Amino acid sequence: MTDSSREPLGITATGWQALAGEWELPRYRGRQIFDAIHGQGVRDYARMIVLPGDLRERLARELPLDLPEIVRSEPSSDGSIKYGLKLSDGALIEAVFMPGEAWRAEVNEFEDARAAAPAGAASKESGVRDSKRPMPSTERTDKYTVCLSSQTGCAVDCAFCVTGRLGAGRNLSAGEIVGQLYAVLDDVGRGTEGLRVVFMGMGEPFLNPDGVIGALDVLFEVLSPRRVTVSTSGITPAFARFAALPRRPNLAVSLNAAEEETRARIMPITRTYPLAGVLRAMREWPAESHRRVTVEYVLIAGVNDSPQSASRLARLLHGMPVKVNVIPLNEDPVYLPGWKRPDETAINRFVERLAEARVPATVRRSRGPDAGAACGQLKGRTEDARKKSNV
Repeated sequence: MTDSSREPLGITATGWQALAGEWELPRYRGRQIFDAIHGQGVRDYARMIVLPGDLRERLARELPLDLPEIVRSEPSSDGSIKYGLKLSDGALIEAVFMPGEAWRAEVNEFEDARAAAPAGAASKESGVRDSKRPMPSTERTDKYTVCLSSQTGCAVDCAFCVTGRLGAGRNLSAGEIVGQLYAVLDDVGRGTEGLRVVFMGMGEPFLNPDGVIGALDVLFEVLSPRRVTVSTSGITPAFARFAALPRRPNLAVSLNAAEEETRARIMPITRTYPLAGVLRAMREWPAESHRRVTVEYVLIAGVNDSPQSASRLARLLHGMPVKVNVIPLNEDPVYLPGWKRPDETAINRFVERLAEARVPATVRRSRGPDAGAACGQLKGRTEDARKKSNV
């Protein structure tokens, strides 16, 4: 086993069984360890009382169970929590806990914002109250989402994303990704029941296939692949590797424009991986029953929010099993100067044009914007490493 595979949180059930064999133990001991960590949420070998005492001591000595350190947590008014996590080498990443709402019994990261306003919430433009919807419940729902990071920065440098504005970082290992999840779950006191995971935090998951796939191998032992979504900006060489997995996550592709020139302007990665190749990779993605590829589309005022842009997008996606998730820009005057969120009229016009073309579309109500936890707002650090002066 390689050094990275000896990170206990990144070892699969099969890996633990193989390790048990190396240690001249019955293979079932490996499965007991895996089940204790991932099925029962045990973070201390001493509490794994099904194991012999000498084995517990050896595990603690050779394979310590260490989670990332929570260095800050920032709650949002909508119940989301943004976590700042420090890894063993001091690198900082961010993850987000997003609760569901009992009145809808859904996780909100992909819901339609136009249908999601609680009863009594007034439209800023119309002032109309929705009296038909039930009052939101304060009861805790079992459904929730955790948004994970796959890198400590991002080299893709999308113009609308704070993470990209702050430059690239290293890949996270499978163990660090799983540890990130468990640090959040332990803090909020949740298990995996009702959990959905989205790889939409810091970094480009398809630029870290080893770490992400390694984490998926572990998570799919306790979560259905249908409850995990991996997002990419369109790193076309990695599509085939993820598509070949025996158990595949949901796929989300960040398009954000239907024209090469506009997409290259806001997503420089387009110059390396052109739009035509991304679309071809999406068409070749293995279609499964009742599963669609999610097309993420960050809507930016005056850039890609016109009805004509919506029509071009609909033509581009014609015949593909997709759903479009429209994400009105989460503004940041410090890191994204000059970029604005469209008004509600422009958002509605864009989505209505897609609906007219029979393209399924929703508007994402991003969670935690007041805590800097919404889509495109995660950063970990506050200084661009590329701009540091050489000493």
